[in-house]
Amino acid sequence: MSTFNPDMLKIARDLRGMSQTELVQNMKNITQAALSKIEKGDLKPSEETKQQLAKALNFPERFFTLLDHFKVSPISLHAYRKKATTTAKVLSQINAEMTIKAANLETLNIFSQLDEKLPLPSYQIHINVSTASEAAQNLRKKWGLGLNPIENLTEIIEQSGVYIFYCDFAEDHIDGVSLQTQNCPPCIFLNKNQPNDRIRFTLAHELGHLVLHKFAPSIDMEDEANEFAAEFLVPTEAIKGQLRTTNLKTYATNKLAWKVSMAALIVKAKHIGDISDRQSATLWRQMSMYGYRKVEPYPLERECPNRFAQLMFEFCQKNKEQILNDLPLMFNLYPEDFCQLYKADMEALEKITMVS
Repeated sequence: MSTFNPDMLKIARDLRGMSQTELVQNMKNITQAALSKIEKGDLKPSEETKQQLAKALNFPERFFTLLDHFKVSPISLHAYRKKATTTAKVLSQINAEMTIKAANLETLNIFSQLDEKLPLPSYQIHINVSTASEAAQNLRKKWGLGLNPIENLTEIIEQSGVYIFYCDFAEDHIDGVSLQTQNCPPCIFLNKNQPNDRIRFTLAHELGHLVLHKFAPSIDMEDEANEFAAEFLVPTEAIKGQLRTTNLKTYATNKLAWKVSMAALIVKAKHIGDISDRQSATLWRQMSMYGYRKVEPYPLERECPNRFAQLMFEFCQKNKEQILNDLPLMFNLYPEDFCQLYKADMEALEKITMVS
């Protein structure tokens, strides 16, 4: 008789966006009360019930089996960058996707590990740095970035051992999440539905969480991560004096140079004293008048993570067919779910195989 992990039942149900009531409606001879007890671990399901659960949720039965390499651990989410309208259902679905991806990464990482070319230090405000901006400046120095624009932020961060995943988070609900657990490399999950300039800022924001809040999260952590991101992407020393204008063309030009949004540059200009409150208000009125607060001109090209794709490639001995045949089974997923969850990573894999 196979074992059954009730945690996996909740993850599967959350990923499908189904309530207990909806799941019961798709099954036979089970009540919501019984399902609730099964999910809590208070009731062991029969073999027939296991089969029904697997069928109703469209997961292999083995997905619900507890395996040593696929333990469900609490996720230490440093910060959800979310709107107040985000529902519990959406958060549960997002958490399920991240849990599955983190567990799968942990599985591969046991057998195959990639080199880290850059260190990922930890900074603690009031201990080894005075501000989040100072932490950003120190990290730029440690990574040899100087005061220049960062051409490919994703590539740089991945070189420090961080795994970056694009996820299908609800539109405008979640920007990004950073994750660091004991047995898993640090991860950043990004909402693929966001504009690319916003994604870059979110990526820098989550990097801020990983280096600032690994040991000591604080009540000001969101403001600190924003401050870190603003300084890491556009160092004050490099931009100071260049934004003393209310001409939007200047901000558009700098957007393309620094690969950050015009909105972020307006905030930066006011923060460093290049423009006054009145000038800032003028710029925001112009942004609204042209519709730039909703959709900015000059969209940036999307950066593509490839570290997880590279890990899959190395684990499967550089055999793409083996990835498609073996990893869904290893991850306890149907091939269609594997491809859906790792769509961006499979696209990156195509590029890797072309140059290998």
